[in-house]
Amino acid sequence: MSIGPIVGVHLLMNLYDIPDINMLKELSNGRPILDDIVRELRLTVVSQTGYQFHPTGYTYAYVLSESHFTIHTYPEFRSCYVDIFCCNPNFNTVHASDYIKRAFNTINATYQVIRR
Repeated sequence: MSIGPIVGVHLLMNLYDIPDINMLKELSNGRPILDDIVRELRLTVVSQTGYQFHPTGYTYAYVLSESHFTIHTYPEFRSCYVDIFCCNPNFNTVHASDYIKRAFNTINATYQVIRR
C-alpha cells in the first residue's frame, strides 16, 4: 500500500467547563464567536449551514476553500467539540487551539492533530 503526500492537518478539539453556557445554547449567541475564529485563523468560507437543537444546543459547519470547520455544542455538559481540517500549509494548530480556548473562555481542553 502506498501512502500519499500529506495535504493538510486535522485539528480535533474537546472544550470543557465553558463558563458561559449561553454561547453553547443558542446558535445566535455562538455565531459571532465562530465568525471571529474564522477571521482570526484566516479561513476562507465558501458555504455554511447550521442547526439549532431544541430545547438547546447547536451544530454548525463552514465549508472552507481549505476544507472545513465544524462545531457541536452540549450546553448540558458545558462543552463543545470542534473539528478543523485545513490544507493551508501556513495553518498553525497551536495558535488555532489557543485562540479557540480563549474564545470560549476555558483552559480545560484537549486536542489532537492528525496529518492527512
